[in-house]
Amino acid sequence: MTQMTIGRRSLLKWSAATLALAGCADVNYDPPAAAVSARFDGAAPVRTENRMWWTSFRDSSLDQLIAAGNARNLSVRQAVEAVNEARAAAEAIGANDLPGVDATAGAQRGNPNGTGTATSSSVGASASWVLDIFGANRNARRAAAAQLDAAYLSADVARLVMESGIANAYVDMRYYQANIALTQRSLESRRRSLDLTRTQFDLGGAARLDVLQAEQLVAEGEAQLPAYEVGFDQALARLATLTGQRIADLRPTLRRGSPQPRPRFSASVGVPAEVVRERPDVNLAERQYAAAAFEVGVAQAAFWPSVSLSGSISPTQVRGGNSITYWAIGPTINLPIFQAGNIANLKGAESRAVQAKLAWEQSVLNAIEEVESGLAAYNRDARNIAAQQRLVSTSSEAVELSRTNFSLGEGTFMNVLDAERSYLSAQQSLSAAERQRAADFIALSVAAAGRSTR
Repeated sequence: MTQMTIGRRSLLKWSAATLALAGCADVNYDPPAAAVSARFDGAAPVRTENRMWWTSFRDSSLDQLIAAGNARNLSVRQAVEAVNEARAAAEAIGANDLPGVDATAGAQRGNPNGTGTATSSSVGASASWVLDIFGANRNARRAAAAQLDAAYLSADVARLVMESGIANAYVDMRYYQANIALTQRSLESRRRSLDLTRTQFDLGGAARLDVLQAEQLVAEGEAQLPAYEVGFDQALARLATLTGQRIADLRPTLRRGSPQPRPRFSASVGVPAEVVRERPDVNLAERQYAAAAFEVGVAQAAFWPSVSLSGSISPTQVRGGNSITYWAIGPTINLPIFQAGNIANLKGAESRAVQAKLAWEQSVLNAIEEVESGLAAYNRDARNIAAQQRLVSTSSEAVELSRTNFSLGEGTFMNVLDAERSYLSAQQSLSAAERQRAADFIALSVAAAGRSTR
């Protein structure tokens, strides 16, 4: 790189030429438009303005957990702190457009000329200003602004991940809790049947096989309980992590039984264009693409000369002598000559912009896929639950009939055991279906949710 200073007349001539080229490195960025279908393939509920989708469950415990997560979740707090970092970076880049001013002061005592001791003091000031003629800093400011937007959107993504994580863990916890209660109630019934069978066996009214089968049914129930208890504890631990709380503080409140969460309202979805416009991860990818595009402008500006204005003044006072004032002012031009490094930097910036554009396109496809998959499951959950409810009803009736027939001597005890086993299985299947409906509602709501409230 060659550096030279020029006179006033030459500067005026050169300025007229460079001003005509001042826009050469500017980037005319237009946000990309997503080519999506007019509507989703699956039947999609209309979009609403309520972004607090979890309130559809009308569960105060869940509301409190998500509020705690928004206040304490460490991933969200890290994302928010990253916003502060991005803001500081943008301010630092913006400061490059302002002149830089420095001041100096000094004092010396000595015999510099061999004529006697003398004391001198000096103060000085200097200023410099880099003119952003070819847009290097202008594009850098735009890139920093896009990165700041991306930081805000990253925080939105972190909030959505946290909210869905808490909601899913809460749904799991209530599912395991419900199955613990179901199994315990079934065990009480099975133990009563076992006691009755043993009594009948002692009186000669039942076979040894009947006793063994009753004992087997009790053992099956007892074997199921530990897995549900482990699932409950693991879901509780997950909630503690996501909300930044201790398990010991959560357990007393959440251990109290509560119905499994059921969404009371339809999910808010709308049409593909609305989802793409509101999804924070899609908007994040677009802002990252914008930043990469502006970085191309920064790399292009490196091929053009840079102009700076600088000046300095330094009065020096010699005690017993004269004062001397040094000053200088003028422009400086840096001309890039050997540009192999700049060429490589430009190629790298262009490649990163292409990658960012492809990442945005992929985020659009992912968003549509997630909503379509969510709709496919969500729209079938009601049918599944209705079928499971009918199965529970018929299984309950079968238990009553088998017990009545056995007491009248018209059926075998094996029929009773099979009916009780089927009844518990039907109840567990219904509980699993309720859990799946809640999970599908969460997945669909998050897929189409858009930005959380900051």
